[in-house]
Amino acid sequence: MQEKAKRYIEALFNVYMENLKQLPPQFYAMLEEFPPERVVCDYIAGMTDRYAQEEYARLFYPYTRM
Repeated sequence: MQEKAKRYIEALFNVYMENLKQLPPQFYAMLEEFPPERVVCDYIAGMTDRYAQEEYARLFYPYTRM
């Protein structure tokens, strides 16, 4: 199970780094003060397991109804 979680986190990190506008407004605003890697890490670190799974599904399976 840890390997699956690692894949989710890595995938989320890569998606957000490729398109920073996917970040919520309060995190996007932090890009003025902090490097993007830090902001994306902070955003992902604050996610619950369930929310991370939902975000993963939203980003990678956008047509799947949840």
